[in-house]
Amino acid sequence: MRLEEAAALFESEEFPTTRERLCSRHGDLAIELADGEAVVTTVLERAGDERYGSYEELRASLFCGLPAGAVGRRFYSDRNTPAVGEDRPTPVSF
Repeated sequence: MRLEEAAALFESEEFPTTRERLCSRHGDLAIELADGEAVVTTVLERAGDERYGSYEELRASLFCGLPAGAVGRRFYSDRNTPAVGEDRPTPVSF
């Protein structure tokens, strides 16, 4: 399941709520990533929050708890060049 679809499933939850409650209900749900998948329990544990006062807080934790590889190649941008003095890896053409 895509991240936005997974996040939308939590809109019907009653808030405030806890990570424990969410993981018991949806913990095995797999979120598709650019480099594989992540399970909701792992994502929420990585984010570190124990309680969520609103859907927006939970959604932010889902996005923040994703591993670095979730968005594709690290430091990749086809939009801009490095700023003066910025240290980035040498671009590689695929």
